[in-house]
Amino acid sequence: MTVNNFICTPLAKAVALSLAMTVTGHAFAQEPDAADRKDKDIEKIEVTGSLGSLPGQDVEAVFGFGKSILETPRSASTISQEQMERFAISDIDELVAFAPGTYTQSFFGVAGSLDVRGTPGETLFRGVKRLDNPGNYPTPIGASSRIDIVRGPASPIYGPAKIGGYLNFNPKSARASGGQYLDQNKGAFSYTLGSWDKSVLSAELGGPASIGDKKAGFYLYGEVENSGSYYENTGTDQTVLQASFNVDITENLRLEFGGMYHDYDGNQVAGWNRLTQDLVDNGTYITGTAQPLDTDGDGSISHQEYNSVNVNPFIGKCL
Repeated sequence: MTVNNFICTPLAKAVALSLAMTVTGHAFAQEPDAADRKDKDIEKIEVTGSLGSLPGQDVEAVFGFGKSILETPRSASTISQEQMERFAISDIDELVAFAPGTYTQSFFGVAGSLDVRGTPGETLFRGVKRLDNPGNYPTPIGASSRIDIVRGPASPIYGPAKIGGYLNFNPKSARASGGQYLDQNKGAFSYTLGSWDKSVLSAELGGPASIGDKKAGFYLYGEVENSGSYYENTGTDQTVLQASFNVDITENLRLEFGGMYHDYDGNQVAGWNRLTQDLVDNGTYITGTAQPLDTDGDGSISHQEYNSVNVNPFIGKCL
């Protein structure tokens, strides 16, 4: 067997090292050109749009003055109108998917309010506290432009409040998020059909106006529902009418006013006890002696009348 030994002289080492550096440098010099050609062949796609999950408009439901969610040192969530439309949110129980720390209430299937941080939440409409509604009637959200959910006690400007948190419903208004009035009249009309005889008709109209030399705006919304249900004798018949008006008194002073009319006819579905044949055939449910909450007969229930009758919700009859 023959063994060949190669001895590298210093001159040979220098020549080999120079050749290696020349080849490596040439390869590095070619890489940017190849990358440039590759980038030219790739089609760039830009995706624009927003769900309004981080709105920049002022959220006055936290402290009462204009600050956005990003500038507010409170745990709060805002559900915009775009989110409600894209995700087909029809009642407040579906808001739990967008607001952490909120839960649906177990009040017989009626979406009245939410539990916030483990306790029943308050309900505010345009910053005005409403009566507690754990499950007496569904809270309408179709006429809302934004829903603010604030976790933790409310600001003192709202008066005594529950420690868990509250929901504030902002009605549709003639003022856009940037503070400008609508340029022209606009409206919408929709009709929704669904399973179990669901039928909802809604219409809205808004636009600019003027009172003397003052800029103003208006927005009107109406909704009529006549729907059935999976359960027999458990339909929903309700009407929602809402109007809001804005007037600029000065550059720094604005007057906002409006109102909402809600007429709801339905019943709670919690499973049947006191089962009778009359209940199955005609929907007649046997309870205790009913006592009206409207004690003065003016057609509405005030805060004073709310506690006038001692009702035990666990046995379903008046004491």
